[in-house]
Amino acid sequence: MSDMIEKLQNVLDEATTSGEECGCQLTIYRHGELLCDLVSGWTDQTKTRKVDINTLFPVFSVGKGVLSILYHLCTEEGIINSSDPVAKYWPEYACNGKEDTKVWHFLSHRSGSYTFPEGFQVYPDGGDWDKACNALAQAAPAMEIGGIHRYHGYTFGLLVGKVLENAARTPIRELLRKKLLDPLKIDTFFYGIPEEQLDNLALITPGERADGTIYQDDRVRMNEKVNICGLNPSSHGASNAHALAKIYASTFGSGVDGVRFLKDETLKNALTLCRSENDPAKAEQWDRFGLGLALIGPEEPWNRTYGHGGACGSEGFCDRETGYAVGFTKNKLTPKHPNHPLRNRISEILGIPKRIW
Repeated sequence: MSDMIEKLQNVLDEATTSGEECGCQLTIYRHGELLCDLVSGWTDQTKTRKVDINTLFPVFSVGKGVLSILYHLCTEEGIINSSDPVAKYWPEYACNGKEDTKVWHFLSHRSGSYTFPEGFQVYPDGGDWDKACNALAQAAPAMEIGGIHRYHGYTFGLLVGKVLENAARTPIRELLRKKLLDPLKIDTFFYGIPEEQLDNLALITPGERADGTIYQDDRVRMNEKVNICGLNPSSHGASNAHALAKIYASTFGSGVDGVRFLKDETLKNALTLCRSENDPAKAEQWDRFGLGLALIGPEEPWNRTYGHGGACGSEGFCDRETGYAVGFTKNKLTPKHPNHPLRNRISEILGIPKRIW
């Protein structure tokens, strides 16, 4: 096992030394036991501060998977039911053709509300919880409710988070802390980081194209205080790798540190592919979803491996066949996204399927 950990550290160091990556963290649990907490590189392109195990990274859509786990915890407690109409918990949403929306439509990316209404500014307004939720509540769906899958990139966390917040009658951040983070003794995962944590944040850094030109886009705006401190579980999450790995370790097998979330039946329901008959899943696509969690196993029914990746390449997931639960964070953009060579090399060492997400 020590040889494997040494190999993992080496591939991280090679990536950050060569400039392929700027900074990264890798945490791995196996069957609930911590194998490693590895770090390498720098918190930003100035290379003045090294990454440590407590450094927070913007993790973008990785937060969707954590929110989905929280959601399924709440279903077990009878707080919310996937088959219920959204109107039961969020009456304001039931307008402009959205009256028949069910909660499961949100979880499966089939609500039709996959985008904000025209004129809405993703940055910074996508992190303004009340403004963004109200905009989605008032808008008409952009496509058929319950039809084909369409990834809800920025809206998933608002839709699921708002209906869950209303059902539990508890602010979503507080609900997350009480139900999920506190039992696991995690204090390094946030939907919008507190201002006092800004100095502990790794910044998104530009990448390079094959011709040597700079590669960057709106994702670098997550370095701005107004965005990284905003509340949107779809995209405005910040975490270290340890928190992500521990959360996923708690969802299968014997759990972690005496905590096992999600009963087997709950997990089975969450990990059943949820697509319409005329929209079958294909092996080459990454966006195969159950109820909130991406199913990224190498073959049908795809649910050997589940979790969620993020726009810069961070990820949290578990592979049930090997018992691994993995958290990986990084801060350098790449034009190869969603294919990340460093993640692929890590997968080869662990003997698990590669993930293109």
